[in-house]
Amino acid sequence: MARILVVEDETHIANGLKFNLELDGHDVAVVGDGQVAYDLVATQQRVFDLLVLDVMLPTLSGFDVCRAIRKKGIFVPVLMLTAKNFDKDKVHGLQVGADDYVTKPFNLEELLARISGLLRRRDWDRVRSVGPIRLEFAQVALDFERAEATIAGVPAKLTSLEFAVMRCFAEREGKVVSRQELMEYAWGLEGPVNTRTVDNFIMRLRRILEPDPARPRHILSVRGLGYRFVRE
Repeated sequence: MARILVVEDETHIANGLKFNLELDGHDVAVVGDGQVAYDLVATQQRVFDLLVLDVMLPTLSGFDVCRAIRKKGIFVPVLMLTAKNFDKDKVHGLQVGADDYVTKPFNLEELLARISGLLRRRDWDRVRSVGPIRLEFAQVALDFERAEATIAGVPAKLTSLEFAVMRCFAEREGKVVSRQELMEYAWGLEGPVNTRTVDNFIMRLRRILEPDPARPRHILSVRGLGYRFVRE
């Protein structure tokens, strides 16, 4: 059972999500205001395993809530719901720290599958007992067991999903990793892949880890196949 906070001001959507998530055995709380959601999470009144966060909210937007909790060092997985079907909005959601997004109107089965995938990420650092425990390249140092990162010696904050994607690359260093493999490894999702989810996420990782994100040297695109990580 996971503790999930649904932040959604459209009552019929919020109630529908609560009903279906509780059917799956989860403990679900619902709020309809961005400021209320932030206060609840930031003050740790309740510790949640996942946030389902709408973008368009009263008081604070979903973008503002996500950005603010990340700045406080709270890295609970966040799935954003947006009615804006534009890549720039999806990219912005990833830039402020969301782990995944679903566009309204959404397919309920897909949404529940994405939630299940993110929840499986909760214990990724414990269940991944094989593979490298550290990765160092350029001025970046990642400790996968402790979920700690530094860039040029300065601590950097990465989400569990960002660590998971980089660990996938570390385990397959120098080899091509398909988008499907990344989705299965990091997101815990199988089946058809929304390639834009992966591509937008890689853009976000490059902005954090590459010296020049426009000319990446380490997280390389392999046209038509996926991505390849190299240290040098």
